[in-house]
Amino acid sequence: MGQNTPFPGALISNQEVFQDIVENQRVVTASAMAFEGRRFSASLLTFEFLAVDGGTVLVCTHQGAFFEGADGPERREKGWQDLLARLEKEGLR
Repeated sequence: MGQNTPFPGALISNQEVFQDIVENQRVVTASAMAFEGRRFSASLLTFEFLAVDGGTVLVCTHQGAFFEGADGPERREKGWQDLLARLEKEGLR
């Protein structure tokens, strides 16, 4: 982590494996996050792409397990909301 963070110099890692990719339909990934080598969460993420008149709707489903010391589901949900809002701001929905 950067010097201007609550944990300067700490290492946060994310291991991710694609489980399923179907062109124009979905992407499924499984991941595990660790702080200084100690795993604190595991997730299954599904991104679905639904065709609608004039475009595509993106459905993001996050299933997570949060272990001791994890940031918890509320903070993770906020992170995904922020990322998806950036896509919408760029005209991607």
